[in-house]
Amino acid sequence: MSRVRALTPPLLVVLLGCALLRITLGSDLYLQYVKEGLHVPLILSGVLLILLGAGNTLRRLLPQREPVLTFTRAADGSAQWHSAGPAHHDHHGHDHGHDHGSVPRVAGLLAVPALALLFFAPPALGAYSAEREGTTAAAEQASYAGLTADQPTTAMSLTEFIGRSNDPNRSLEGRKVRLLGFAAPGAKPGEWYLNRLLVSCCAADARRLRVQVHGAGPAPATDSWVEVTGVWKPVTGANATAPPVLDVLEVKAVAKPRNPYRDVPPEGGTS
Repeated sequence: MSRVRALTPPLLVVLLGCALLRITLGSDLYLQYVKEGLHVPLILSGVLLILLGAGNTLRRLLPQREPVLTFTRAADGSAQWHSAGPAHHDHHGHDHGHDHGSVPRVAGLLAVPALALLFFAPPALGAYSAEREGTTAAAEQASYAGLTADQPTTAMSLTEFIGRSNDPNRSLEGRKVRLLGFAAPGAKPGEWYLNRLLVSCCAADARRLRVQVHGAGPAPATDSWVEVTGVWKPVTGANATAPPVLDVLEVKAVAKPRNPYRDVPPEGGTS
């Protein structure tokens, strides 16, 4: 039992390293937790954890062979050193008395996230996070060029749409746009929100982008990804932090994008 307890911490480190490699090599699952730029650092971290855990495991499995030397003096007063044999048993027993008590129980908490990533990957953040207060991303302040008149519909990111909704030149007025995001229910019947979540580093710092949608009939299922075509609706006297409103003309269900935290226009550009 003492040997199993001694091996628990390094094996958990190996397990955590395997979990990191599972979501980064041959899979895009890591994009549900961190931004794309952390892909290579996560792979390197996984490899390093496996090497450290495996090395520590081997060290604990191999017997200790250092001799114990004792000092005595001969009858003539000269110094003499005597080898007492391998110190493996006494030293190892001493370690058990001090190192393998509470530490493995605390280290065991690492197994929870590691096993979750290995066998049950939690989904990306969705409507629940988007509905929390205090997570709204600041509207982009920019001077936007006018939209070209030769394209009846313009595909744009939610960031640009929200920014243009605050444009004093009203560059969105009368223009048909296509937006991509996931659905979340609104406060009134027939009202719902199109959302995106942006991350600076990881899902823990996610900020919300949202557009209020109405006029489309029943709202899509919560957390379903949709492509929405509609026209911006100016709201007189609206609060500066209120989400812009879209009078929807068409709603089309789409697959969740590869990177759910990257706010980009729908595929296909303008049409």
